[in-house]
Amino acid sequence: MAKGGLFTGKEIIEMAIQSEQNGYAFYEKAADQARTEHTKRLFEWLADQERHHEETFRSMLTDEKEHRPPEGYEGQKETFVQALLETHVLPDAQTGVAALANMSSDLEAIQFALGFEKDTIIFMYEMRNTVPENQGTAVDALIAEEKSHVVRLNEIRTTLV
Repeated sequence: MAKGGLFTGKEIIEMAIQSEQNGYAFYEKAADQARTEHTKRLFEWLADQERHHEETFRSMLTDEKEHRPPEGYEGQKETFVQALLETHVLPDAQTGVAALANMSSDLEAIQFALGFEKDTIIFMYEMRNTVPENQGTAVDALIAEEKSHVVRLNEIRTTLV
């Protein structure tokens, strides 16, 4: 964390990379445990998407020069981002894999994944406000992709309910 407790743009990007790695680990394991071929293919596709997003964020690191996002009051961004991280459905790779061990159906895994994807979208919206302007377009594209993940997961969820 930067001086004064404020996350830098670089630190936010590193958090996003970790989130994508966590998602990849979850989706890879979910694909292995899927009970239907259709759900297996969805989880494999989502794992590939998470890897792609990680690569996008890694490319953003090369341009990052300790950007300090503006705040309405001291500690505003740091407090909010910390709250997002602490309440995230998938705070680390082990949490998702462990959760899968207790799931008895594809529907449970999909509902868990929906929570993860929604948390990711919220995090990326906050991230959009913290990265330099020239990186905003990439974050916007990733937000759109995350939204498409929610749509696809929900489509499958409705067939399993």
